[in-house]
Amino acid sequence: MGVETMNADERTSDWYEQDSLWEGTAQIIFSREALENAPQQVAQVLSLADLEPPLRVLDMPCGVGRHTLEFVRLGCAVTGVDRTAFYLKEARATVQAAEGEVEWIEADMRAFQQPGAFDLAINLFTSFGYFEDRNDDLKVLDNFYTSLRPGGVLVMDMMGKEIVARIFIPRDWDTLDDGTLLLRERSIHQDWTWIENCWILITNGNQRKFALAHRLYGASDLKNILVQAGFTGIRIYGSLSGTPYDQTAQRLVAVAHKSESAG
Repeated sequence: MGVETMNADERTSDWYEQDSLWEGTAQIIFSREALENAPQQVAQVLSLADLEPPLRVLDMPCGVGRHTLEFVRLGCAVTGVDRTAFYLKEARATVQAAEGEVEWIEADMRAFQQPGAFDLAINLFTSFGYFEDRNDDLKVLDNFYTSLRPGGVLVMDMMGKEIVARIFIPRDWDTLDDGTLLLRERSIHQDWTWIENCWILITNGNQRKFALAHRLYGASDLKNILVQAGFTGIRIYGSLSGTPYDQTAQRLVAVAHKSESAG
């Protein structure tokens, strides 16, 4: 079976507002491997940020709470923010067995901030750049900056533009754990600043199709917008384990600081 190219009317600038997409793709985004990797990733984030629990942590967006759970287990007070009610319901169920302080907030990243409330903020798994207007991306970073205490740290993790260019495949497919066939199509737009994706899930002959897109950030692009938001001491890595961002990079990871002297 072939994958049809997306038509213009199938592309949407506000795909991230579609609850049906987030529910329908949860098994892809939060695969068994993704859930199993969360403890190691949290340990790596703490190492990169050079911080030790207990901490006040902002997880935005938090998805189903896989990283929130690990921070709670380490004694942190965590605020998990996501716009998708379905994910927050799953997150509550995931974390409720762990004793700890968790605040769940249903909100858009562009709207949420708690001034000076957090020691650490995380934005992981390419959860940035969803908005067509770059100023919305800057607003998200402004909210992170405002929400951190002076001396606080933001850790971001995404698939960088340079990595996408190196490994780019227009079409591929996988079989998910439950036997669902996943077909994926990708296309590059706007001078390598935007990627559009089409995911087709086929289960027992039934087909579901989802369109999603986001801005592609390279290392210098990400560093520049972080500086624009007020962050300092920005370090770029090629993985959460702290490897260099070079031709072998697996991810684009940024560690950014709010100055101790920030008001």
